[in-house]
Amino acid sequence: MILGIVGSEAAKFTTATEAAARAVIRELLATGKYAGVVSGRCHLGGVDLFAIDEAQRAALATREFPPRTRAWLTGYKPRNMQIATFADEVVCITVRELPPGYTGMRFALCYHCGTKDHVKSGGCWTVKYAQQLGKRAWVVAVG
Repeated sequence: MILGIVGSEAAKFTTATEAAARAVIRELLATGKYAGVVSGRCHLGGVDLFAIDEAQRAALATREFPPRTRAWLTGYKPRNMQIATFADEVVCITVRELPPGYTGMRFALCYHCGTKDHVKSGGCWTVKYAQQLGKRAWVVAVG
């Protein structure tokens, strides 16, 4: 079984929330349920890179689908669809709140999920798409 791991960019994590995200990834991989991991190789770092790093440490197969462009329609959307299609299950790992000093875009809620329980992440879109494909997919918020 292949686990798709997506989520927030590096700037949305503190040292503590990165450690928590990596712990979630290690816990999932330690179940023995997954033979490999697929992710999106985001140029902004974060969960995509944490996922591949932790999978390699666990000696699991990895595959990355980097976006062809840095635009939604021609890059991120098709990349996210590839991840959801290739994976058997998909998890989005994001944070409950943005760190102090975060200078990126801010949203009142995650408009993909309609919640204030975690910050907006494009990984949530991927979870929703995977669910439409009939796959098990969920969001984990750390912090």
